[in-house]
Amino acid sequence: MTQSKTFNIKRLPGRVWAFLKFVPFYAIEMILSSTILAYDILRPKKTFKHGIVAYKLDLKTDTAILAFINLISMTPGSLSVDLSADRKILFIHSMYLDDPEEFIKNVKLTFEKRIIKIFE
Repeated sequence: MTQSKTFNIKRLPGRVWAFLKFVPFYAIEMILSSTILAYDILRPKKTFKHGIVAYKLDLKTDTAILAFINLISMTPGSLSVDLSADRKILFIHSMYLDDPEEFIKNVKLTFEKRIIKIFE
């Protein structure tokens, strides 16, 4: 288990603000990914390329890792498959894995960056 940091009350307003900004961002991500996935499922010719990527986590706390894993799994078209024993690598299945490096960069800059602001 990862060491828990002491709770810093001075950071609470920033965390609350980060969470309030995250909610509409995630709602939009859910709508967009659901729409894209539904379109691809209904389309007669399937062109998406799926695969599994090893994603290096920058998250340190168990709470942040758990939130990140759940958000990835709740987003249509992606699924958290496994977490390494040292909690450093998360294996993610994506239906849209044309470029694994671009996928990792996108997840780092969108989801993980926001999770760090909320939980760490």
